[in-house]
Amino acid sequence: MARRAKGEGTLRKRTDGRWEGTYTAGKDENGKPIRKSVLAKSRAECQMKLDEAKERIEKEQYILATKNYLVDADPLLKDWYKVWMETFCEGVIKDYTAQGYRVNFERYILPRIGELHLSEITNVVCQQFCTELLRNGRTAGREKYGNGLSSVTVQDIRRILGNCLEKAVDEELIMKNPTKKVRIPNDKKIEMQTLKREEIGVFLEEAKRSGLYEFYLLELTTGMRLGEITALMWEDFDEENKTITIRRNASRVDGKMILTTPKTATSCRTLMLTDECVELLKSLKLRKMEESDLIFPSPRTGEVREGPGVTRQLHRIQMRAGLPRIRFHDLRHTFATLMLEQGVDIKTVSQMLGHTDAGFTMNTYMHVTPQMQKNAVDAMSDLIMRTGNTTSKIIKIGA
Repeated sequence: MARRAKGEGTLRKRTDGRWEGTYTAGKDENGKPIRKSVLAKSRAECQMKLDEAKERIEKEQYILATKNYLVDADPLLKDWYKVWMETFCEGVIKDYTAQGYRVNFERYILPRIGELHLSEITNVVCQQFCTELLRNGRTAGREKYGNGLSSVTVQDIRRILGNCLEKAVDEELIMKNPTKKVRIPNDKKIEMQTLKREEIGVFLEEAKRSGLYEFYLLELTTGMRLGEITALMWEDFDEENKTITIRRNASRVDGKMILTTPKTATSCRTLMLTDECVELLKSLKLRKMEESDLIFPSPRTGEVREGPGVTRQLHRIQMRAGLPRIRFHDLRHTFATLMLEQGVDIKTVSQMLGHTDAGFTMNTYMHVTPQMQKNAVDAMSDLIMRTGNTTSKIIKIGA
């Protein structure tokens, strides 16, 4: 086999069975090579990821070397933002993620600190910027929500600004990222709401009267995200194996609803369906498949359902059923809570939800763990009692 050229990258199989590809991503301030790596389950997939990483690095270096974006070595933030977006974001990250960056920069960041040079953006400037957003950052809905933005929103803005400035550090335009030491107080956490066991039947009965039984039964038995269930197509439904596969996500980009691949690899997953769901989807397929490739298209447009419309519909069902108002995402919480209370292990629930790791699932559903612990203690108590009784019988017989 031919030897790889210097800097081309290397492949090796790790002890955990995964393949690792290592490549050179430039040099550090001392002139030493910066080594990075990618991981994959197969050699072919690893080679593909390695080639993509090297191509991205080459593209970044080429663009920065051949286009005179920056007038001097200390550009204004607004100028560096354009370089960052055009070079490192557009065509590299998801379209809806890039759109979120643009909206936050143009609405909140550039109007306040866009005219500052990168060297002028210190930790103090960033802290004052975030504090001002918390106090007086809202651009709409002040009468209803107040003048300041929520801590969660300000955290997102700080993170996006930090991503932009981190790349400036990589390009040696600034020495360190001034957003890293910014402190933002946490809002009071919104308490998770779920449908109680006795409320689920009432909810589904009203959903059936509203012509949405299949949609909400599937949601409550799989825990899909809103963008996932509205993006489902008939090709994703395998009636023979009784599964549905999540391959895409519906999101709004530039004012239009589009279908994209899920943001993380773990979001792409195949879920087992209940027998009732399978039969209902088979019946729905016979009636509706010719109308759209989507399983649950908008009844008004025939295109992808929009989130606000689904939410309004959900609230009408809850009102008619006499149930408390909850968010669509709380139906996902309902699914997860019921699974955990039924004794399904946290790893399985995490995989079904499409979470990146089980630790995040455990932290999210911490409120379920006391009942899980009680069930475990009761089970251990029963085991000890049975073992103790058996031991007593053996002793009596031996005596």
